[in-house]
Amino acid sequence: MIYGVKVIHIHTVGENDQRYYEELILRVEADSFDDAYEKAELYMKDAVCVYKNPKGDTVKTLSIEAVDCFLAFEPDGDVQEIYSSFSINNSSLTEEEYYKAISSSCGEEELRPLRNAEFN
Repeated sequence: MIYGVKVIHIHTVGENDQRYYEELILRVEADSFDDAYEKAELYMKDAVCVYKNPKGDTVKTLSIEAVDCFLAFEPDGDVQEIYSSFSINNSSLTEEEYYKAISSSCGEEELRPLRNAEFN
């Protein structure tokens, strides 16, 4: 069976430990949900790394957590829903601030500190 496993990485950059949060979904062939989580976690161990960016700052993967798992079905048509997640704003953020927080992503400039100097 095919599963999708949602994983979150936390990366830090430099002495001030600027944090980057990366969400990704892995396609995993497995016999069960537990097996899918286990395979995803083994795969993600290889993603833990420490390297220098072009500015000489140290980039580290702090943690990796599998946060969700779902069964992926064969699509019936041209479109297949791969993942869906609901959340509710139980924070002190306004609805606008909350939406911005859950939907924002880094642009090219913001991602530069994560580049690996070895591959530039």
